[in-house]
Amino acid sequence: MDNQNINEKRMRQLRRKQRRRRRMILTFLGILLAYLAGYMVGSGKMDQTIASVSSRDTVDPGSGAGIGKAENPVQIARNMMNTQEGEITVAAPEDYSEEEVMQKLESLSEDERYETILNQMNEYPYELLKDLANNPEMASFVANYPSLSGDSEKGSISKEELKEKCPLFLQWDERWGAFTYGNESMIAVSGCGPTALSMVIVGLTHNQEATPDNIADFAMNNGYYLQGTGTKWSLMTEGAAEYKINSEMIPSDKKRMEQSLDEGGFLICSMGQGDFTLAGHFIVIYGYNKKGFQVNDPFCLYRSNQEWTYSQLENQIKSIWALKNEV
Repeated sequence: MDNQNINEKRMRQLRRKQRRRRRMILTFLGILLAYLAGYMVGSGKMDQTIASVSSRDTVDPGSGAGIGKAENPVQIARNMMNTQEGEITVAAPEDYSEEEVMQKLESLSEDERYETILNQMNEYPYELLKDLANNPEMASFVANYPSLSGDSEKGSISKEELKEKCPLFLQWDERWGAFTYGNESMIAVSGCGPTALSMVIVGLTHNQEATPDNIADFAMNNGYYLQGTGTKWSLMTEGAAEYKINSEMIPSDKKRMEQSLDEGGFLICSMGQGDFTLAGHFIVIYGYNKKGFQVNDPFCLYRSNQEWTYSQLENQIKSIWALKNEV
């Protein structure tokens, strides 16, 4: 190793020590502030403040304000993963080189999750790190990945998710993200197909056994996974039929898509390069309004929390399946 590399390594180590020292100071200040706040509450000095905040947060049940928040699939997904941070903006994916991935992760190392990842780089598959470089929403999952086991108990679905019109399941949810999909991959990286179909099955049939990991096992055991390529399109038709779902391929036509949604079904789209993927990806369309189509992207909260116009989607769609309950 030359002197330049040695110096760079020493500088990185020094910066990490400085960040740890800053975090210790901030932790101490947080404890101090919590103590002072507790004192104020105990002495009654915060009653007026609490009453003021409560009055601002109260919603008139007859006004319609705030109605539907609990039914937002993105919010339900955030709650299931205990995601406390605010919304993160996620750009269209980039084909980063290995060096660029490292630079991207190191630029975020003030976040202790990234520092944890950088300190145990040999614990992570490279594709998982590349996905993280493109989607910072995954930071907690990736940081915890070494402690997760693909052989643990199967994932489960909450009562709140079962009540959803179409729940948002994320590939990198800790309930199933580390499970194997293919010989050398996992649901977090390659499981968009099973995760998309899982959302549709649960939304239409409320089958709580149709978790992403169970659909992934079903796909691998029944020939719907092609090694080196990924999920076969036949999973969305023949595979769906095994779960009592009617599925047909429809043209990429706005009126036809809206008609299928009006009939009570959902759409699964195979996407090409663009806003969602560099190569191939599956998403779910579960509704539409004046702003556009409502999407559940199994890889991204941010992209799921916005409407997409037909003009944004049409040139990225490779194929569409309309799925609905068997009559």
